[in-house]
Amino acid sequence: MDAPSPAAAADALHVFTAFGPLHLLTAGVGAALLAALGWFARNLRGNPAEPRVRAALAIFALAYWISYNTWWNWHGLDPRTGLPLQACDISGLIAPFALLTLSRPLRATLYFWAFGFATQAYIQPTLTVGPAYILFWAFWTAHTTILACALYDLVALGFRPDWGDYGRALLASLVWAAAILPIDLWLRADYGFIGNPPPDLPVPAAVAALGPWPQRLIVMLLLAAAGFALLLAPWRMVRRHERASVKQHSKPPTSSRPRSACSGESLPRT
Repeated sequence: MDAPSPAAAADALHVFTAFGPLHLLTAGVGAALLAALGWFARNLRGNPAEPRVRAALAIFALAYWISYNTWWNWHGLDPRTGLPLQACDISGLIAPFALLTLSRPLRATLYFWAFGFATQAYIQPTLTVGPAYILFWAFWTAHTTILACALYDLVALGFRPDWGDYGRALLASLVWAAAILPIDLWLRADYGFIGNPPPDLPVPAAVAALGPWPQRLIVMLLLAAAGFALLLAPWRMVRRHERASVKQHSKPPTSSRPRSACSGESLPRT
């Protein structure tokens, strides 16, 4: 097997292609890091050090969000691409406050947005540059941090979503979309991928495949609602199993009734 040419190696450092080897490698490393975090967080249950670890993770997430957005707009703000209005931008801000405040609406939104939206960066990333650019590392760190906060909430803090959380997250999504859509139309931007941008701001292929604008907005809403329901389903099954287990163990033990003459059987003579 021939070794890759210098030009091919240079392309691998400068160009990122979705579903290519670099994508698979990077996603695999990110998943391994999240798995390690999950194992670590599990050992923090009931540990006095847990609040300090949670605060450190939240502070890191907030500091990273501020640093990333400052760096992105360091040489000037482009209103069409530089505002932190994407779902993952909002998630990156929600994540630290969800861990610090333990607010149920924030935790619910973090869970569904992290595993419903931030995971799309792993599945179908819009990134185009490779490891030779800071943007490559910033992109993966941002989305992995969001997932890390949501995973920590699940494993270390025991957050378990229910139908109320589903409604909270869906309502948050509708409010966010209703606020973002007029901005998209005004700036001719595509925040949230729900706008109708001009050709110089191409729509991702996965979004374009949902149909023409604005009809695809209905499809996107239905997909979000269905995706959130799928994210809720495992926890509903777990809760149903736990209730059945508790009910089974709460039944009083059966004991044999003493025989009596009323039952048609003779009592032993004394």
